Amino acid sequence: MGYGHPMKVATDTPDLLILEDRPLLVAGILLVVLLGMVGIGIAQIAAGETVSGLAFGLLGGGFAFGGILAFVRRNQLVLDRAGGQVLMRRRSLLGYSERRFELAHLDKAVVQTSRSGDSDTHRMALVFGRGAQVGTHPFTLVYTSGRGARRGADTVNAWLERHGPRAVAS
Repeated sequence: MGYGHPMKVATDTPDLLILEDRPLLVAGILLVVLLGMVGIGIAQIAAGETVSGLAFGLLGGGFAFGGILAFVRRNQLVLDRAGGQVLMRRRSLLGYSERRFELAHLDKAVVQTSRSGDSDTHRMALVFGRGAQVGTHPFTLVYTSGRGARRGADTVNAWLERHGPRAVAS
């Protein structure tokens, strides 16, 4: 998917880093397309063109709604030094999911790039070098254009460098 949207730093303290990724532009565009297709369908049905009206309303609106389901997700990354954990949260119209990792096992954030034709798209991922969840775990499911993934990875790496991954002693 070749759209860009900003990754926002919601909180940045020595004990807590929260990044949010909200594709509001994509949601807005898909909502306008959905309403437009349904509106055209209703207008055509009202004009006596039932078949083409249903096609616009159901097919066009259905594709737009499918795009909303597939691409509109609120992603939140929480690095909680006091609790010693990393939380990756996702919310969409289909539901909510949360993955938990040990903060002490987090090595760094990286940018994954997908090359397609003439354009590159990116997403941020976290690299865990120890523990049960060793490997690279993407923060977002979709790749986007722009510098959001790079800014997110730089923010995570700078926070880790400044404050370290270890939990605060109680």
